[in-house]
Amino acid sequence: MACIEPPAQPSALDLMLSRAGKSRYPRPSHMLFLLACWVGMLQLIYPVGYGFGNGYEMSSIGKNLAEHGVFGNPFAPFLTGPTAVVPPLHPFLLGLIYRFFPGPPGGFIVTIANILANALIAALMPWLALLLCRRQAPGIFAGLLWLPAMRLMPQWDAGFTLAALVLFAVLTAEAIGRGKVSLGAALLAGVAGGLISLANPATVMILGLWVLFLLVAHKHSTGAAMRFLATFALAVALCNLPWALRNYGIWHAFALRTNFGMTLYSSNNDCAESSLSRDGQTGCYQQTHPVASPHEIALLTQLGEVEFDRDRTTRALAWIRSHPRRFLALTRARMIEFWFPEPGPPSYTMYAIWMITALSLPGVCFMARHRLPVVWFLGVLWLVYPLMYYIMVSSDRYRYPVIWTSLLPAGYLLAVLWSKLPWIARRTALAAHQAN
Repeated sequence: MACIEPPAQPSALDLMLSRAGKSRYPRPSHMLFLLACWVGMLQLIYPVGYGFGNGYEMSSIGKNLAEHGVFGNPFAPFLTGPTAVVPPLHPFLLGLIYRFFPGPPGGFIVTIANILANALIAALMPWLALLLCRRQAPGIFAGLLWLPAMRLMPQWDAGFTLAALVLFAVLTAEAIGRGKVSLGAALLAGVAGGLISLANPATVMILGLWVLFLLVAHKHSTGAAMRFLATFALAVALCNLPWALRNYGIWHAFALRTNFGMTLYSSNNDCAESSLSRDGQTGCYQQTHPVASPHEIALLTQLGEVEFDRDRTTRALAWIRSHPRRFLALTRARMIEFWFPEPGPPSYTMYAIWMITALSLPGVCFMARHRLPVVWFLGVLWLVYPLMYYIMVSSDRYRYPVIWTSLLPAGYLLAVLWSKLPWIARRTALAAHQAN
């Protein structure tokens, strides 16, 4: 697909926004925040696809923490003891809320927090676009695209992790762009990154690549960049050390999570389908995952989580080797479904993600022609990050940590197309003339 050169001048929308005054929180961000809150309240009034019952490991652990003070029993109502099947931060926060607000009030508080987190994502997009694209307009369109794609998933960390990632991206882009690459700044960034990784360990790849991109893009010296990266990495590792030591004390093995093997096994077996929703419809997921299988629970209890996870990894790899064609078919389907999730309740959010993905591809092309350095970050991340999810059952939840990287180029494309409209082009020329 051929790329069209984006306009060299800012659009009328950008010029109008610049006249409104340069503030740390642009006015469009306020409007996007309010719109997102309104959409979130509608989702709360008409709930689809979320809850805090059995089958949601993080919620089960949070309730167990509140009632018994133990980080364990993720597969309620089964009692399996201490666990590391999910990262600790979100269940711990859920446990605190459930402790002081048991029952429905606790769930309501977490849901409201999820609404605010989703709204923050929309509000931050103009700021992020201003830092990376030197224009707010792509961020405004990105924020609008996010409104139909966002979901209430308070039982999982997804919305909160995404909000933290976007906030981290904005704050580090601003700080490193201003030359703040001291060891203190690196330490603060590392602590923030460490906390995010305790919500989702897969974000370490995003965080590390993002910091590297910023240091290279702003042409900091090799020495300063290496010191910043080393301090950042050390701080992230130290934040995860207590969790790793806790797990070693229980199972005498270093493990940040113990669910890779069980997920890989439930994704690659004789009855497996490509998506989590279809696996659930056929009953395959319930047969092969401890979340609903008494047989798997019995084996997990007998072996312990670490050994059970290793056993399921071995069995899954053996199945993959003996069924290469079926594995390739599943992998091809999951590669598509990662970017274009299978429609499910609420289906409109899935179709919104489809639209964001479709718009982001030509959007990156426009950004490349405009020589925006962020393009190489997007390209590397899109190439590497999804690899782990191509071999697992697909779920739209797995896409959320990187959906902001699709929103930005999708918004950039819409901003360019908007500026090409005849009456907008005339207003842009007039506004540029008046500005001069």
